[in-house]
Amino acid sequence: MAEKILLAIEAMSELDEMTAAAEKHGYRLQVLAEDVSYYGETNSEIIAFPTRDHIKLAAYVEDNRASIKQVFSVTDTWGVIASKIRDQFGFYQFGDTEKLKFFRDKGAVEAALISQGLAKHSDSWPKVLKLRNGTGKIGVYLVKSELETEHIFGTSGFSRDEFLIQDFYYGPAYSAEVWRDSQNEIFFGITNRILSEPPFFTERVKSFPWAANSQWETGVRDWVFQLLRALDYTLGLAHIEFIETSTGFQLVEINARMAGALIAPGILATTNFNPYEMAVHQALGLPLCENTDRKIHGGFSHVSLYATELGTVRSIQGIEEAVCNPGSPRWVPSRKVGDRIVEIGTYRSRIGSLTATGTTASIAQDRAINASRSISVSIETDGTTHA
Repeated sequence: MAEKILLAIEAMSELDEMTAAAEKHGYRLQVLAEDVSYYGETNSEIIAFPTRDHIKLAAYVEDNRASIKQVFSVTDTWGVIASKIRDQFGFYQFGDTEKLKFFRDKGAVEAALISQGLAKHSDSWPKVLKLRNGTGKIGVYLVKSELETEHIFGTSGFSRDEFLIQDFYYGPAYSAEVWRDSQNEIFFGITNRILSEPPFFTERVKSFPWAANSQWETGVRDWVFQLLRALDYTLGLAHIEFIETSTGFQLVEINARMAGALIAPGILATTNFNPYEMAVHQALGLPLCENTDRKIHGGFSHVSLYATELGTVRSIQGIEEAVCNPGSPRWVPSRKVGDRIVEIGTYRSRIGSLTATGTTASIAQDRAINASRSISVSIETDGTTHA
């Protein structure tokens, strides 16, 4: 029997879950990755590849066309590229290339919502400057005046047209994790997201499912699906970031992808949904899941530790002590001793994350925060080691 390869262009965390889902249906998952080290320890097949190069990707698919049966991506950065490959080679097209391109452009999405009266701009400062097609907090700046804005335009290395200027909202940050296609609306839950102090917006603590089965959660669910219906979002997995302000919920951005940074493992650990399996089923044209009614069986949280200076990771200590805490703590590394930190304030400066579980998301959060206090990281920079 001829080999059947399900080709993923990049992926998210817990890659082995997606591999298992593919194998269940007789497919071998093969992942092309720009940076293989990003995926850490895994049993999945990962091939180092220039995944931003459409011409080389197309050539790879052409050379392996006999065995590659489908191409997909659970990321927004590579989702458009994967969809173009499906169009080019006549694979089953479960998505929509033009719609993926639209949702990749945060400015276009905001403009569409403003035109329908579902969003608006204010004249107040400060503002948030972000890349229209950005991800991972890359190219995000807090600006307090037009003068600061012009300075970023001139020094960031990005062109003015690549930026979107958004209002800065005062209030706690959250994200809604959902699925929506032409037939299904599935609400996984809400992630509580504790961010770093400005001017950076790195995500320090995430806990899921926050305020599950509360009236507040119902309000969020109704508001989120109102936005997605207005935009005719039918692409499947979606990660919607928002702020709760004194005047209500305010959208930060809609991401047409699987939730990143260990949120998807939280969904898997605490609900009856398996987002990895759902993504594979969508790509293969199979039924999503047996039951679309949510069942919750616990809470999940993780604390992420970031480097605050450029340099080399010299030590990561306290993991053995951290895992002695309640909630089955687990250290998920993003960097190892000897790695270089070349950027701060984005996901690229993350050293690792400490996860914990509990009967609720808030209990899991308490456990994760407490356990993470045992871990210390030292960075050597300019001949000096800093903890």
